[in-house]
Amino acid sequence: MNLGRTTATVNIASATYGVALKAAMRLAGAFLKGATTRQTVIILKLPPQADERAYEAAAGLLVKGIPNLHGFLVIRADVTRRGLLDVKKLDDALVLGRPLVILWPLGIKVPIHIVAAADRIVDVRSVRPFHLVSAAREVEGRVLDIGEARRLLEYPVTSVFASMRAGRSTELVLKRLQTAHLAPDPLPSVPSLDELEGYGEAREWGLALAEDIRAWESAQIPWSEVDRGILISGPPGSGKTLFASALAVSCGVEVVATSVSRWQSAGHLGDMLGAMRKSFQEAAAKKPCILFLDELDSIGDRATFKGDNAQYSSQVVNGLLELVDGFDRLEGVVVVGATNLPEKIDPALRRAGRLDRHIAISLPDAETRRSLCRRYIRKDMPEGEIETIVHATAGLSGADFEQIGRDIRRRARRGGTEITAELALSVLPPALKIEGERRRTVAVHEAGHAIVGIRLKIGRLDSLVVARDVRGSGVAAGFANFVLDGDVERDRQTFLSQIAMLLGGRLAEEVILGSAYEGSGGEGSDIHKATDLATLMEVQFGMGEALGYFRATTSADLDDLRRRIPAVRERVENVLLKQWKRARAIVEEHAEIIELVASRLSARGRLEGAEVEQMMPTKRQGASR
Repeated sequence: MNLGRTTATVNIASATYGVALKAAMRLAGAFLKGATTRQTVIILKLPPQADERAYEAAAGLLVKGIPNLHGFLVIRADVTRRGLLDVKKLDDALVLGRPLVILWPLGIKVPIHIVAAADRIVDVRSVRPFHLVSAAREVEGRVLDIGEARRLLEYPVTSVFASMRAGRSTELVLKRLQTAHLAPDPLPSVPSLDELEGYGEAREWGLALAEDIRAWESAQIPWSEVDRGILISGPPGSGKTLFASALAVSCGVEVVATSVSRWQSAGHLGDMLGAMRKSFQEAAAKKPCILFLDELDSIGDRATFKGDNAQYSSQVVNGLLELVDGFDRLEGVVVVGATNLPEKIDPALRRAGRLDRHIAISLPDAETRRSLCRRYIRKDMPEGEIETIVHATAGLSGADFEQIGRDIRRRARRGGTEITAELALSVLPPALKIEGERRRTVAVHEAGHAIVGIRLKIGRLDSLVVARDVRGSGVAAGFANFVLDGDVERDRQTFLSQIAMLLGGRLAEEVILGSAYEGSGGEGSDIHKATDLATLMEVQFGMGEALGYFRATTSADLDDLRRRIPAVRERVENVLLKQWKRARAIVEEHAEIIELVASRLSARGRLEGAEVEQMMPTKRQGASR
């Protein structure tokens, strides 16, 4: 680097960065005759995960130490506390008329007028072995061969620079690095997508992505042919993080995991945007890789921003959009966004070329719970014992299984006992027993759904179920499972009958038991579903009292329409009222049958649909509409 008498102020880090910068500046024409006598403007784009201030210090030493570069002013593109590019700082430097070297961090877009002012824009290469060899010789006179430099750079450069202290041999430096980076405990193995159960469409997408990445790595297809973003949603504990890890395993790449809360914890807006950029820089440095962004709904939707924080929040969304769009610098990076609330994601993030594919992951079904039992509790557990656990864990998430598995193994170790279903049940969350009056209420409710649905021919009743107990919040204690014919085109009357069936459970409670209970209302309840279906008929399906179309992709959108537009709310209420009366007439007509079905269901826990249909009167008359 030849800094003359200034080498006393130079360390291994600044010398190494200086070698990389010098090569980029030479490519940009900074060493050409006359470069410092006119207003030469050079933009040097820093590599991913660059220590921006360290590069700035190295560039300053470079300019001072090399006569051909005297006269260049070094500045670094930066953001203000409000998270915006400090354009004034750059414009003021341009006005000075001096030759400029502008260091540009990855993830900040270069304004058009700065691009126009620049003579050259050059990428600075990440630290290479020969950079380290040259710096070691310049600063310490250390003879470092290229093989040793490669071995050193298998570790993070910050650790390498900290370890290369004066007087330490290269062999000792390598030993110190090896000791410092030993993992304290082996991490639990992560399954591949092939080993995951219950992920459905997400699993199939991931396996296809793995094939595409392998084809890209072997130059069979360009990166433009690879899906580069997906949004996955699901309730807490449904396995979104596990999916991202398994996806990385199947693709044979690393996963860079972060979250919006981690970004927000960095500080003010500028710090937060800086943390966002560093996550994308880290992913770019490790490509090909999976960049997993959790809690994406916390970013928000610009259409809902109000008040003093609206500008702040909009800048965060805009910053993320800019980073997601930067795929020219992120070739080899697949962004996986995760959220519990997909309706709160800004629509711009879900446009083509961004996170345009959305797949929902639900809580584990029975088959998935069997797989989770074998993975987290005991691989060779007898089938009968597994079925006991599967029945007892309805409504629990994959994360719940992981925690339960740890608790079971801990208890088995302490007690010196074998892992059995009995031991597993002892560590499960407390069960709510469905018995007595509670059981009768659930049975009457499900019988009401069944009889109204059969009477209106909404589909084939497969089964009625009332659980013995339930664990986990929001878990249904019973259900009536209707199978709809997928080949039948659904008309207005079909939807109205479905609404009536949804209301049948609540009406059975009212008619048979003389009161209604809380399970029929609230978010996700029968009434909620009936209200949303009636709203869709009115505003999207063209089956309402008035023509028109409103964009609504989520339950929250439908609720917002009902709140904002009185005419929509009134038409929905009219639909619900008519189907309420229709369903009530059926329940009153078949009250004795509902009582009989509920009694058998309560005693046995499950009735097949065919048995229930046989209990209906032979002669059925059309229900009023």
